[in-house]
Amino acid sequence: MPTMNAPHDGATPRADGNALYLRTITEDVLGWDNPEARLRKALSDDHFLLYAQRIAGIKPRLADEVALEVLLRLKEEEDNLLPPGGFFPVAEALGMLGEIDNWVLRKTVAWCAAGGEEHRAPMCCINLSADSLLDPEFPERVRAQLREHDLPGHRLCFELEELDVLAHTDAAQRLITTLHTRGCKFALDNFGSVKVSFEHVRALPVDYLKVDGGMIQNILKNPGDLARVKAISLTCQRLGMRVIASSVETPDILNKLREISFDFAQGFGVARPVALDSLRPPPAAAAPVP
Repeated sequence: MPTMNAPHDGATPRADGNALYLRTITEDVLGWDNPEARLRKALSDDHFLLYAQRIAGIKPRLADEVALEVLLRLKEEEDNLLPPGGFFPVAEALGMLGEIDNWVLRKTVAWCAAGGEEHRAPMCCINLSADSLLDPEFPERVRAQLREHDLPGHRLCFELEELDVLAHTDAAQRLITTLHTRGCKFALDNFGSVKVSFEHVRALPVDYLKVDGGMIQNILKNPGDLARVKAISLTCQRLGMRVIASSVETPDILNKLREISFDFAQGFGVARPVALDSLRPPPAAAAPVP
């Protein structure tokens, strides 16, 4: 006979914990009665909005090179925008991160291709969840979007979380190798958030290494972080990868990154996020048929 605290009807303590977590964050924090319905409506009715933050070349020879990291917001009541930290845990618990990634992919590719060649956007960087990393059909969805919009693959860069890559190295290798054939680029995000190691980096043909913002923010205060960041920059040069600093908040940090030969910088000290559609004029309307 089960005790009062034992799981029942096939439930497990872990599943019960997940359900309690999901109910608490959706009801008490977000105020959502039905989180899955809320997120599915956001996908079907385009309540998600794309923002972008500029990634700027900070070496003299890269001064003209600009990329955009695509960021996601969720439109709430009274035109409030909810950042990913507010709804991603819910989407992850519901197994919906892959669907959200696909929405971002479709909208980003369409934006990049809009307006004809004269309005072609710079490279857009899209963050991928572990769900997409493990989805064997994701590469074909990317290829289909590129074909549909006649967009060169090098207009897209996919950012993979370092922890996801460490947990699924073989899947990451397959994804990168497959989409490299279409010209797509890859960045390893939050590098050094746990420890600085290039062992797994050497085995992955990533094009960019994005250094964890915690280290970047401390380079003027912590000599150890400055030494680590400088060593990362030098190692990337030797491995043929470009290095990006994230969370660059001040001109002094930006100047120090230039001194130690970083390639790119991103953060409020470079540019704040703006609505993606505001970054260039819309394409000209077609002339009416006489």
